[in-house]
Amino acid sequence: MNELWGHLTGVIIVVIMVAFICIWAWAWSGHHRRTFSRMAALPMEDDPPPGHAAPAPAKDADA
Repeated sequence: MNELWGHLTGVIIVVIMVAFICIWAWAWSGHHRRTFSRMAALPMEDDPPPGHAAPAPAKDADA
């Protein structure tokens, strides 16, 4: 195996690891806490709020 290939895979792994750490830090920053909390509660909301119509069911392309 070529020695250059080993260095190249090492660099790729470091870049991917740094990208992962940056995304992790972005996701856990305090700026997104309110948005993520609201999005986490969406599956618990079954009924539409009063005054809003329920969304129309999707039509099948075959019907």
